[in-house]
Order: sequence, then structure tokens, then C-alpha cells
Amino acid sequence: MQFALHAVFVRKRLKPLVLHSPFRLIMRILDRYIVREIFRHALLGLVVFTFVFFVPQLVRLTALFVRHTGSGFQIAELFLCIFPGVLTFTVPMAILIGVLLGLGRMSSDSEIIAMTALGIGRRRILLPVAVLAATGCAATLAMTLWLAPLAVHTFRGLETELAASQLNFAIQPRVFDERFPHEILYVNDISASGTQWRGVFLAETGGENASRITLAESAVVVAEPKQGKLELHLKGGSTHDFDREDPDHYSVTAFGQSDWPIEVTGIVPPQQLRQAKNDERPVRDLAGDSGPNWREARVELQRRFAFPAACFAFALIAVPIGSQPRRGGRAAGSLIAVLLIAGYYLLLIFGSGLAREGTVPPSIGLWMGNFALVACGLFLLPRMEQFRGEIRWFQSYNWIRAWLRLRKLKRARARAAAARAANGARAHAGPEAFASTVTSSGSFPRLMDIYLLRRFFSYFLLLMLAFIFLFEAFTFFELLDDIARHRIAFFVVVDYFRYLTPYLLYQLAPLGALVATLVTIGVMSKNNEIVACKASGISLYRLAAPLLLAGIGLTSTMILLDDTFLPYANQRQDALRNQIKGRPAQTYTQPQRWIFGDNAKVYNYDLFDPNQNLFGGLSVLEIDPSTFEIRRRVFASRAQWSDAQNLWVLESGWVRDFSDGTVAKYEQFKVKDLPELTEPPAYFHREVRQAYQMNWAELRRYAASLQKAGFDVSALLVQWHRKLAFPLIAPISMLLAFPFAFLVGTRGAVGGVAIGVAIGILYWLGAELLTAMGGVGQLPPFLAGWAPDIIFFFLGLYFFFKMPT
Repeated sequence: MQFALHAVFVRKRLKPLVLHSPFRLIMRILDRYIVREIFRHALLGLVVFTFVFFVPQLVRLTALFVRHTGSGFQIAELFLCIFPGVLTFTVPMAILIGVLLGLGRMSSDSEIIAMTALGIGRRRILLPVAVLAATGCAATLAMTLWLAPLAVHTFRGLETELAASQLNFAIQPRVFDERFPHEILYVNDISASGTQWRGVFLAETGGENASRITLAESAVVVAEPKQGKLELHLKGGSTHDFDREDPDHYSVTAFGQSDWPIEVTGIVPPQQLRQAKNDERPVRDLAGDSGPNWREARVELQRRFAFPAACFAFALIAVPIGSQPRRGGRAAGSLIAVLLIAGYYLLLIFGSGLAREGTVPPSIGLWMGNFALVACGLFLLPRMEQFRGEIRWFQSYNWIRAWLRLRKLKRARARAAAARAANGARAHAGPEAFASTVTSSGSFPRLMDIYLLRRFFSYFLLLMLAFIFLFEAFTFFELLDDIARHRIAFFVVVDYFRYLTPYLLYQLAPLGALVATLVTIGVMSKNNEIVACKASGISLYRLAAPLLLAGIGLTSTMILLDDTFLPYANQRQDALRNQIKGRPAQTYTQPQRWIFGDNAKVYNYDLFDPNQNLFGGLSVLEIDPSTFEIRRRVFASRAQWSDAQNLWVLESGWVRDFSDGTVAKYEQFKVKDLPELTEPPAYFHREVRQAYQMNWAELRRYAASLQKAGFDVSALLVQWHRKLAFPLIAPISMLLAFPFAFLVGTRGAVGGVAIGVAIGILYWLGAELLTAMGGVGQLPPFLAGWAPDIIFFFLGLYFFFKMPT
């Protein structure tokens, strides 16, 4: 009561000063102070969110840079074109995090209470916040209406142009590539420059009964993007022709050199035929679209206006929440920000789905999240002038907290009484019991270890939830146009994100551990808890022990995940993403199937029934690995697997043996079995997987088998080393983060996040650059895989032992 009367008295005394010019000057200074406080937190949030979204693009950009696919200007242009689309998402988030953390810091330091005591209402904070929100809204509006569509259009056009100019890099070795209009291509080995091929296999498609196969020992590749083709200069090869209707007819044509053009429209579509998607169309086209996809255009149009308006909606709800004093400071503000962002984007996704189905108009579906935030903000705004004890629901909350605190106090007293009784029993037991007590007091874990781990894992879980949700929300809006265009079912999209989550957990866990360590130690240092630990005789090295053990445990979990479930999850999410993108779900798209067998055999078949273990139209070629010439060719109209004989029984076919490029032996048969055809039926319906779709042991065996055959496996060996090196960066980054956390000083969580993001950017840039260099043979695979860990480990040891303990 006395405080209320004093506040009224202060307001009456200060009211005449409002019109006085010095008071206006003070308000301008106060507005600038609030703007500066919010802006620095918003800038940090913008950097963090943008970095999380930008990490997946580093792989493509570093590969382009290392391979010299484009000029420096083109790569810089690609780099810049990514940012407008990302900033469209991150600027409204940054406004929210800036207002919550900025006002939360002022509230925790009682600056807002001081303003209230001087007669300045809390609603006065809305003015500088509105200025920042308007700035963010204008910047986001400029990006959604102009910069982002232009950047996306430029990015896709430039990417297509670069892909067309370096078509040879689009060919993968040891894969039957069926993307060409009239040929199937297989290449044994490709040089780092992409212009030298070794072991070339070409099979023409489209004929009913005719078959033509060309093999060459090597080839020089010249890309001609303007003509839409690859020019192959083949060396040391031969062409085989035969007709199934006339098995006696077979011709072999040997050549020393031959030029062979290949159309590449299946790999890179012509730029003029590329259809512009909704996210790169201008606003005028979206507004005037009256075709069959008009609803998709309206959804995109409303999205471009809803995102900028979200800056005001986030600011409106953040002011009353951030100005209330609470325990937890910036950590609590970060948690509230993550929950608000999650709720907003969930409503946005839900509303966009309803708008696409036609349940609600796009003008309502895309604005549901904004309406909900504004309604909550208007509800909380009148209550921001009240203190915590003056609000009814805070009274109930305080009563529940007091009751829980009383229960906790009673339990603590009971434990203390039990401890006193136990100590009395030890005192009667003699010096041996006392010695055992002293010995056990130094055991692990101590109470301080449990406290540190609890704080670390709470921040780690919060950061991982924030990173994963934001990344998946960004990915969803990136795929939204493909989901609508190909009419993908809702549960397919859910399954895709369910299998994408383990991959994100694996990729982002080291960054989460790094930032969580910095925030944990930074907050403890700010609250003088580190000083208290030193005063009680606890060394900083001993203080770091539980965190380093947590990092080793995190490494073990990542290795176990990568060795068990992650390869399968990567296969599933790749297949589902191909389905969403409208790509074929399987590698083989033509009626003829091609697969390499053991001992340099190539199997080609028209039909394979795995239930009956039956082939139709089977052709087998035995190839000499050194010269890449055909040694034997077998054709059978039908082939059945015999479990009793453990071999294939061939029917109605022929066998031809070759020597020096000519037919040395020819034999027709009705029924025949060949002992060299040893591949069982299970061999032919296995999946072809990439490096990240195999665990460590599988990738080692796969790379060893290819290396034994004389292939270049530099890229596979780099990925094999990375499967162990990447999880180990978690404790290494925590070792480096521990001494850096004391440089944060009084900045606490905000400084920790800033330093963590800076270290993360350096590591990811260096790691991706070295991986790309190792993949093209510019670095040894071991060095490319382990160099980032080694560098950061020795830096961590240097700063760790330089700490003043």
C-alpha cells in the first residue's frame, strides 16, 4: 500500500516535467538505449538462426570452389543468393529473440522497475520496439516481394548454367546411369578433373530386338552445354551388335579412336525450358494467376505478406512477456522464444495445408499464426503494467510454488535428520568408518558434477530442439511447392521428417554441445559460481571433467547411432525426398536392368521375379578389367535358379567367347548351366547405397573391394575417416569451449552463444573445404578427414592449460 502511494506521488511530481525539453531528451536517450539493447540480441539471434539454415549449403559451395566449376564471381553470387530466402525466415525470429532477451535482461537487472518508479509506464517500451519491428518488417517485405524471388531465380539459373558447363561432374563412377535419352552409361573410374574416364561402357536403348554395346578402355570428355551434349573421345574399344531374332548374326567392330556424342537433356534441362516455380515468380504473376494452380499461387502470395507482418506480431507478444521479471534470465527468454516460434510455424503449416485443400481461403490460412500472436499480445498487454502479485493467475501460481517449496523443505529436513543419525553411528564405529567416509567423499560423481551435468544437458536439449525444429520448418517451406505440385500425402511428409530427424541430431549434436558448454560455464562465471568453486578448492581442471565425460558419452552415442539406425534412416529419407521431388524412387528406370556381378561380370535382364527366382531375357558379359574388352557373352531367353545345384539353369540361348576382338567360339543351347554364374537371387534385388547410407564397417569393405580392383576411392575413404572423426569433434569442441567460456565475462548465455557460433562457423567451413579437397585427390584421405579434429584438439589443449586455475 505504501509503495502504491509512493508511486502515485512520484507520478504527480514528474507529470509537469513531461512537456519539458530535458525530459524529452531523457526519453530519446532511453529509447536509444532500449533499441540498442534489443538490437544486439536480435543481431546475435539472426546470426545463429542464419548459420543453422546455411550449414547444409556449405557442402555444395565448397565442392564448387574446390573443383573450380565456376569463377570466383559466380560462386560468390551463388553464396549471396542463398541469404534472401533464409533471412525471410530468420528476421522475424530475430525480432522475437531480441525483444525477449533484451527486455528480459533489463527486467532481471531491475531497470524496468526503475523506469516504473520514475513514472514511465511499461507501455512506453512499445515505441522503440515498434521502430525495430517496422525496420524488420520493411527489410523482410523487401526480401519477400523483390529480393528473395530474384535471388531464387538467379540461383537456379546459375546452378543450371554451372551444371551445364561442367556436365562431366554430374556423372558418378561405378553407377549405371540411365538419365540419357538413348544410352545407358557406366564409367569405372573418373579423374579428379572429371575429364579423364577409364573403363567406359555404353549400351544403346530403344530397340525391340537389336542390341548394341560399346566398350572403351579410356575416354577424354568435352562438355558442350550449348549443344546439350557430351563429346566422348573414346580410345581402345569395340562395338558389339546382335539381333535376338537372329542369334547367328553378330558383329564386332574394333577401333583405336572414336568420337561419340551423348545427349544430356536428361541430366540438365535446357534453361529456356525450365519452368519457374511459385517461389521465384513476381507478385504480379501470382496475383493474376487464374489457371488450375491458382490456389498455390495465392498461398505463396499470402506467405510473402504474412512473414513481414510476423515481425509486428512477435514484437507485440514479446513486450509483455519480456518485461515481466522472471528467474532464469536469458535462458528462460530463449526457451519462451523457441516455444513461440514453434507454435507460430506449426499454425502456419497447418493453415497453409487447409488453404491448399480449399478448406479455408489462403488469406485466412496463412495468417492464422499472426492472428494468434496478436490476440495473445493484446490479451497480455494490459497486464504488463501490473506486478506479479497483482495478477490473479500469478497469485495461484505463487501459491502452487510455495506449496511445492514447502514439500521440498520437509524432504530436505528428513534427509538431514537421516544423515545426522548416520553420522552419529559412524562416530561410534571408530576411525575406520571415518576413513572410509573421507575416501568416499572424493568419489565421482560429486554434487557439483551432477549440478554441472544437469545444467549442461538442459541447455543442450533446448538448443537441439531449437536447431532441429527451425531447420525442419525451413525445409518444409522449401519443399512446400513440390508437395503441392506432386500431391504428396500428409503421412509421407511426416515420415520424411521423422527419418530426417536422426540425421539432424547427428549433424547438429557437436554444435549443440559446444554452445551448451559455453552457456553453462558462462552463466556460472557471471553468477560468481566459478569463484565459489575456486574458493572451496575445486580446480578448473576437475570442474571440466564431467563435461568432457559427457562429450565422450555423446561421441559414443553418435558412433552407435551411425553404426545402427542412421544408415537405414538416411536411405528412407532419401527415398521419401525423391518421392516428394517427383524423382523416380529407384535407380533403374528402363525395362532393361543393369548390375555388376563378381569377377567383372555385367548382368542385363528384361524381367526378374524375386518370388520365383526367374530371369527373362538375361544377358551376361564377362569383361577383362585390364583392357575393358568382352571375353565372353551369354544370352538366355529364360533363367531359373536351382536350389539343389546352387546355380542358374539357362534355357534357349547361346554363348560366345572372344579373343583379340573376334568371336573365337559360338555355341547354342536349349538348356545349360554355367558354374561361373555364382550370384544368388538375393544379389539382384539389393539396393545401391551412398557413403552416408552405410555404417563404418560396410563402407570400409566397399571401399576396400573397389580399391583392390584399382579404382580411385579417395572420396569414399574421406567419408570413412569422417565417420569416426566427426563424432569426436564433440568432446574436442567442448575442450576448446571451456577456456573460451571465461572470456565471456559478464555476458553470460549471450556471449557463450556468440562465441559458440563463431567457433562452429570456423569448424564447418574448414571441415567442408578439406573434405571437398580430399574427395578430388588434392589431400590424402586421412588428412582431409582428421585435420579439423587435430587442429581444434591442439588449440583446445593450448587454451585449456593456459587457464588461470
